[in-house]
Amino acid sequence: MNFIEPLAGELDRLRPDPLIFEEELDFLPRAATALEQAAGGRSGRFYWRSEHDHLYCLELGDLGRGRPSTATVFGHWDRYEPRPPEHEIDRDLMAFHLWFAAAAGLDPDAVAKVAARAGLPPSWPAGAVLRTPEERFANLPGFDYAPQYAVVEDLRMAYVEAGAGDPILMLHGEPTWGYLYRRMIPALAQVGRVVVPDLIGFGRSDKPAAANAYSFRAHVRWMRKFIEQLGLERITLVCQDWGGLIGLRVLAENSGRFARLAATHTGLGRADANPGQGFRKWRAFSQRTRFMDVPRMMARTLVKRREAISEDELAAYGAPFPGPEYQTAALLFPRLVPIRPDHPGAFEAAGAVASLRKIDIPVFLPWGDSDPITVRGRAVLQDIFPHAVAADFPGGGHFIQEDCGEELADSIGAWMKGSLC
Repeated sequence: MNFIEPLAGELDRLRPDPLIFEEELDFLPRAATALEQAAGGRSGRFYWRSEHDHLYCLELGDLGRGRPSTATVFGHWDRYEPRPPEHEIDRDLMAFHLWFAAAAGLDPDAVAKVAARAGLPPSWPAGAVLRTPEERFANLPGFDYAPQYAVVEDLRMAYVEAGAGDPILMLHGEPTWGYLYRRMIPALAQVGRVVVPDLIGFGRSDKPAAANAYSFRAHVRWMRKFIEQLGLERITLVCQDWGGLIGLRVLAENSGRFARLAATHTGLGRADANPGQGFRKWRAFSQRTRFMDVPRMMARTLVKRREAISEDELAAYGAPFPGPEYQTAALLFPRLVPIRPDHPGAFEAAGAVASLRKIDIPVFLPWGDSDPITVRGRAVLQDIFPHAVAADFPGGGHFIQEDCGEELADSIGAWMKGSLC
């Protein structure tokens, strides 16, 4: 067990939740001594992070017997978010039980076998994860790339690839999917190995049905594990909308894997950055509606290609969502953007800003001139990355990949080659 010190101020925005592990240790002297040695103390609270990035606490009580007499485990959740999925908590507690069993002189394998017979540690419960039927993705205009799949926390995460060389990781936002980058992939595949995943809840990727399955932290964790599973290094990150909020957090936490950043029409979800009236209207709309007509929304949001995009292309944007039950992630995303200091994700976003200011990699900020949602986004990123190169795209709206796809790809390619300053 790797005990840590919580980050400064971290506990202030979390709520403690006593979990099922409460143990009297007086009849387990070996375990009590082992816990004291591992934690570095006989009493008090000792913290660790789980594989799901949840913060847990082991509280030891000293009743004067020369070793800890009681042990309780607490979980710590964001004050304004629901409790995480129970199977995540069960898995985290199972990991602790196996560690405790070894410390107590028990056989961890025997404990694991008992847990397995009881159905622990479980995965997603039956019916908790939806998968869009593959026939929905037949005959996609301009997107004939064969899907590949990675499995992240028992969720299937889809992606497409093209080209060779150092990876160019292209992250979409809401409510789109990898199809958004189809007009950019050919040009950038001449520069490197293009990798375009569908975020969990979008595209061909699996879609947990419950709202509490999704959090800012979960999306960052899933993307980090996807990158690790594919072994991506020297990444050029290309990101827009929520692809930026997620991608920038991953970059801040794992900067050694990244070589460049090209961010467009995005931000970091900083609570001290006014999101603007356009975003507030979008957030209000997303919380009122129960089903998002994605093709119609794309048609209304585009600027330069509003008249040129075909009905089949628009339909492709709606392909991942056969019904409202498939749109949980899309409808929740606006609510997850931190817009106040006590908002879930604001603490991590502030820490990410501090980390990003120290990262010395080339940064490119191409931006369209017709997006009311991220009108302040580039200024925020220029403050974080004062050395960034900026470029303007007339007629580019929020979905600049659709409005100005080929021009944007050529511009990013030239910047990567060093011919754009």
